[in-house]
Amino acid sequence: MHKNFQLPRTTRTIIGPRQTSGPAEESLVAQLGVHHRSRVLKHLRELPGNDRWLRFGYAIGDDSLHNYVRGLHFSRDAVFGAFDDSAELLALGHLAFERSGPSSLADFGISVLPRARRRGLGLALLQRAAMHAANRGATQLVMTFLPGNTALAQLATRAKMDFIQDQVEPRAYLALPAPSAATLMEETFGELLAAIDLGFRVANAEQFAEAATSA
Repeated sequence: MHKNFQLPRTTRTIIGPRQTSGPAEESLVAQLGVHHRSRVLKHLRELPGNDRWLRFGYAIGDDSLHNYVRGLHFSRDAVFGAFDDSAELLALGHLAFERSGPSSLADFGISVLPRARRRGLGLALLQRAAMHAANRGATQLVMTFLPGNTALAQLATRAKMDFIQDQVEPRAYLALPAPSAATLMEETFGELLAAIDLGFRVANAEQFAEAATSA
């Protein structure tokens, strides 16, 4: 039997640094729109070759990445990002729905920059995607991955997802709860706060960059 995953209570998550000392960093998870295409492309281009292969299933080049980002359908699907204090896109999640009409199944793909791993970003994105998929009426979230993608398999295990073993494309399924007025309001209000927070982070980062170049 598929297990229901505990949905998040916030759009923020406290991400501890890889070092054992030092302050924790507050990472922001926010839903992205068409005006974030350049940030999405920058994030994907920073992925090493092996990470690109694990994410897309083949050795995708920069031109193909550009076409992928250009083809993202932000109104039909949902794209989420995890940002640091300087508004850098550290992790990206793409929640895909069927092209024709409502679907009970949502497909989730994820990528995390190497320097931002082991900080809980993948789980935070999965939680956010699960809430959105449930609120849109999906009953299951699925992650399909290559056999060598141990990081994604570990993420699915942490989320208590059910595995379908396959030598070519293993899959992990997560049963989603039915939406309610409370979950719809929680997502709407949380995303409003996240958008405001991200706007401040982007403005501060641009101001800092401008000050650095004019110094």
